[in-house]
Amino acid sequence: MSAKPAQLEQGGHARSANLWLEALYNLRHSPSALLGMTIIGALVVIAIAAPVFATHDPIKTMIGVPGETGRLPSKPPCIPLLGCEEPQHILGLDLNARDLYSRVIYGARTSLSVGVITISLSIIVGTALGITAGYVGGRADNVIMRLMDVVLAFPALLLAISIVTILGPGLTNALLGITITFIPQYARLSRASVLSIKEQEFVLAERALGASPWRIVLAHILPNAITPIIVQGTLGVGTAILDAAALSFLGLGAQPPTPEWGQILSESRNYLFTSPHLVFFPGIAIMITVLGFNLLGDGLRDALDPRLNRH
Repeated sequence: MSAKPAQLEQGGHARSANLWLEALYNLRHSPSALLGMTIIGALVVIAIAAPVFATHDPIKTMIGVPGETGRLPSKPPCIPLLGCEEPQHILGLDLNARDLYSRVIYGARTSLSVGVITISLSIIVGTALGITAGYVGGRADNVIMRLMDVVLAFPALLLAISIVTILGPGLTNALLGITITFIPQYARLSRASVLSIKEQEFVLAERALGASPWRIVLAHILPNAITPIIVQGTLGVGTAILDAAALSFLGLGAQPPTPEWGQILSESRNYLFTSPHLVFFPGIAIMITVLGFNLLGDGLRDALDPRLNRH
């Protein structure tokens, strides 16, 4: 009597393992996913080794520094290949005479940290709520999902602005506000996965054998429900970085002199036509980062979709 449930359990784990192996194979043959991984990998290396790549202190002003000449502040970019005589500031200086290249490099560390931490917290809390609602059902399901519906009723960025306004400006409060806006997405996604997986034969067999709810959820439901959550999380990092930049641009996120791309844009928004380099380079950094996560997320979604016949 126990042989069939054991085979069903092994079959559930085998399907999950085979899905990930096939996904890795498909990712290797997806140009967009490879490009996304390359961009993200390069950004992670830059963020980790920011002191190595940066040429100056991102907070220290160049005013009064020996050897500094030319128009200060907001000195334009200096490209040696174009005959520039002062190549120590590749991207120029900002309005406070700080090296813009170093600030953009350190901004990668800040923006990536905010995006990854925000989505990680959202996934942990949202998945826990969604699994509880889907597996327990009944009143718990109604209470949790109605609460998620209330959060989803507000535009995400507007809700984040409201939360940060109440808590006070700052990067930590901005992170918390963005996290709260993302939780309902993962709660609804994990709940939908649990509702379908908990009726599978291997789960029913485990329940019939007297397995505890914790064992069923952690050993069987969660591993099989994590796939769409990872895909959504990869796409969500780019959105979280955009939201963090928007809050910093409005003065609610990272505060000066913290090097964060949105905050750099906020400082320079009134000088778009007189000093366009101050806006161009952090804007390009945001665009490339979001593009990398979107490409990887699309590649993961296609690689993990069993309905696509690639053979």
